[in-house]
Amino acid sequence: GAGGLVVAKELAERGKGEGVLVVEAGPQAEAEAEAAIKYYDRILSEQRIEIARALGVGGTTLVTAGNGPRSLEKELKSIGIDLEQEFRELEEGIGIKPVPEECYGEGTKKLVNASSELGYKVVPMPKVIDFDKCMSCRHKPCGECVFGCPTGAKWTVASWIEELLRQGVRIVPDTKVEKVIIENGSAVGVSANGKDFKSEMVILAPGALETPKILLSSGFTSNEVGKNLFIDPYITVGGIIKGINFNGEGTMQALIADPAFNGFLLSPHFARRLVGILNRKGYNVTERDILGLMIKIKDEASGSIHADGSIEKYMTNKDSVALLEGAIVATEILEQARVEPKSVCTTSLRGGHPGGTAAIGKVVNSNLETEIEGLFVADASVLPEAPGAPPMLTIMALAKRLGKYVVNHVL
Repeated sequence: GAGGLVVAKELAERGKGEGVLVVEAGPQAEAEAEAAIKYYDRILSEQRIEIARALGVGGTTLVTAGNGPRSLEKELKSIGIDLEQEFRELEEGIGIKPVPEECYGEGTKKLVNASSELGYKVVPMPKVIDFDKCMSCRHKPCGECVFGCPTGAKWTVASWIEELLRQGVRIVPDTKVEKVIIENGSAVGVSANGKDFKSEMVILAPGALETPKILLSSGFTSNEVGKNLFIDPYITVGGIIKGINFNGEGTMQALIADPAFNGFLLSPHFARRLVGILNRKGYNVTERDILGLMIKIKDEASGSIHADGSIEKYMTNKDSVALLEGAIVATEILEQARVEPKSVCTTSLRGGHPGGTAAIGKVVNSNLETEIEGLFVADASVLPEAPGAPPMLTIMALAKRLGKYVVNHVL
């Protein structure tokens, strides 16, 4: 995904492609961009909180909304990791740009205007989308960013596959890594599907829910492995404006992140689940009638993943307060946008950015290397705290930095 294939690309561009083997648990992504929905994998914590991810060559980049803001930039810099160069290289290389305001649909405009009228700060969301290709920017109903872009306007890391193969990188799909092979204190390969793949070093990037399981299966004894799980919890608050057609707009086109907000942000977001909730309450609505706002919070790292794969994640008092405050502001904005006040309701809690389970300073050092020589981690598990915002670009920047380090200092 956003970690593993970025490292592979960085190594390949520096002449090391023929030495790179990518072992992927999921399938090879299909060429058709709209097929991305089939790679979703949703799991539940023991507390019944749904956590979403994607399995396949390309990882969760296949199903993101294309959001590419910088996150945790200051926090990482404070511990000696300056990603300015990597951020700039990626932003230019994959074409991250703010959504042009002319791409806003009627629903997004209503929410942006209502937020501004109430004095909240609103900015266009940075996205890795070709806005000339995007159907929503041509004001044609779409809104399928997170299920698979039908025009290929949204970039995913899977778009690099053909180039990587030409550069000698080998990709083995449908092969789940179970543990790292460690000999004399060094990583010398991985075991996957009952087969051993030997190598000079190992870079784990299966995501924050899988990395600790692999480390624990490999004999790690650190008490920090699998701890400090965060998930950037979110809900969508919405209500009724008949015929608004918000479901056909590009999702999360603007970012409402006012300095007054305490640990949360808001973004225009359509949630199909609201239709069923409202109809069960006696409203006769379709997807065309719903306007909504996502509330995403920067949660405390209160969760953990065990060796058997079970997940514990609960909301702390601080998390619950942030979510409540966000819902209050979202309701205020929706009512200002002329949503029917009595129709306002909310989805159940979900998490979309699991991370922290092999955190920098706890399980890996600033070069993303573990206590085992030659064993690195390049996924969201290394993030030291919740971003409370889309983390894709930051994961990619850390992976790009790791690729440079491996070439310059290890190989």
